[in-house]
Amino acid sequence: MKKTSILIISVFIMAILTACGSSADNSQKQETIVKQPEATSMTVESDENVSETNDTAEDTKIVNNETDSVKIAVVYFSGTGNTKTIAEMIAEETGADIFEIIPTQAYTEEDLNYNDDNCRTNKEQNDDTARPEISNDLSATTEYDIVYLGHPIWWGTVPRIIQTYLETYDLSNATIYTFCTSGGSSIDRSLSDLRAWYPTLNIVDGKRLNDASKSEIAGFCYR
Repeated sequence: MKKTSILIISVFIMAILTACGSSADNSQKQETIVKQPEATSMTVESDENVSETNDTAEDTKIVNNETDSVKIAVVYFSGTGNTKTIAEMIAEETGADIFEIIPTQAYTEEDLNYNDDNCRTNKEQNDDTARPEISNDLSATTEYDIVYLGHPIWWGTVPRIIQTYLETYDLSNATIYTFCTSGGSSIDRSLSDLRAWYPTLNIVDGKRLNDASKSEIAGFCYR
């Protein structure tokens, strides 16, 4: 009888211990399950940080693009208005700022009478030291990266007032494209003269653009 009682008590104790063990295991499993959402929350925070970093990088790119943008100017002298028309077309095509070289003493029809040896332009073009005065301030043009420099052809080359401009304002940091209008002469001599007179300037190209179409202007302009 005693043995039976002891056996029953032993079975009862083992049942209790087994139940406690199962409860402890379940408790540990529940703790593990509860902790998993915390790891997910940390992952989300990390993604947000990456997003913020990417946004900052994009902002930086925009600022750099603005900083690195090329500044373009069209600077021209026009005796009769033909060069002015071309200058305005180039400014429209490139989105450039435009500046006119305005002589203190305007040129009249008599001044431009090529058949008169004593006319003003004849005298100026035959005088290597002539530098007609400019009335307006063009100092802002020294701040541009690319300058389109326009002029008519007088006596096969540039008017002396173009020399006044280049000797008054420092364009040594600019890339210069020249363009001209003329009654028949090409731009070749004026281009070679300018390069010879001002070897420190980066004068890369030149083109005669008499009555140029929009497509011709577009083909000449910087991209």
